[in-house]
Amino acid sequence: MAFRSRPSHLPLENDSSSRFLPSIVALMVALLTFSIVGLAILHDTVGRWATQIDGSLTIQVPPTGLSQLEPKQRETALEDRVQTIIAAVSGQPGVARIAELSPDKMAELLEPWLGPNEMISDLPIPRIIEITPSSGFDFNVLEATVSKTAPEAVLDDHRIWLERISDVAVSVEMALLALIGVLFAATTLSVFFATRSGLSIHKSIIELLHLIGAPDGYIAGQFARHTMRLAFLGSLIGIAIALPVSLLIGYLGLRAGWQIPATLHLPLFFILVLIVPVTISLVAWLTAKHTVLKVLRRML
Repeated sequence: MAFRSRPSHLPLENDSSSRFLPSIVALMVALLTFSIVGLAILHDTVGRWATQIDGSLTIQVPPTGLSQLEPKQRETALEDRVQTIIAAVSGQPGVARIAELSPDKMAELLEPWLGPNEMISDLPIPRIIEITPSSGFDFNVLEATVSKTAPEAVLDDHRIWLERISDVAVSVEMALLALIGVLFAATTLSVFFATRSGLSIHKSIIELLHLIGAPDGYIAGQFARHTMRLAFLGSLIGIAIALPVSLLIGYLGLRAGWQIPATLHLPLFFILVLIVPVTISLVAWLTAKHTVLKVLRRML
């Protein structure tokens, strides 16, 4: 008897796996999608922080001892301090750029919290000096120069803060990657046990097919295609759950001022959404076929 690849002689649609496997795969795919989206957002956010902060230092020049002066006199004295620090630091090797953050820029940054510029001008706001280091820069020398020139000034090295944040972010990224691996492994195990269950249920039919000449590849193909359909159905259900939630989170993030990661712009996001079901389906097909072939060899 000749056996074609399309017709099925196994009533696989009535298996218990047809009921629980799509549900398990749907849950795994939803969690997998959330993990991938979270990983992309975290990686992009840390990258933007590194671009904005890495290699940048600031010196805060507070109006220490000037509070008793009139606003104009205080600003004049504070400006003298700033220019003294800039003159002392600008000649240091490794300083590519040094400039004061203008009062207008400071007022613009503080306006949402402290009100309009007229109110800010009456407050003892510290001045900010930005430094961009280059090759040959020595932080200890800069710290000693600032301490000697203006003991009341505070030197902030943002790279220390960035390194700490990056360490935490890398740990979270590793955890998300591990979670993705666990989800793939759990999906593979679910397919494995569902396939073994189907083999046990249809053992008598499989033995009969063997007696009439059905090759192992044909029987394995029946299970593999059936399992792949169930996995693909579950993947679509998982995507249907994850997609609206991800878009809602993205919409709320945009309203809160977040930036969409470059890796998750809409076209790329939909490509990602399509890749996940296809990958899960292929994994299910390979797992089911390998499992069936291994069991059938033992039955001979």
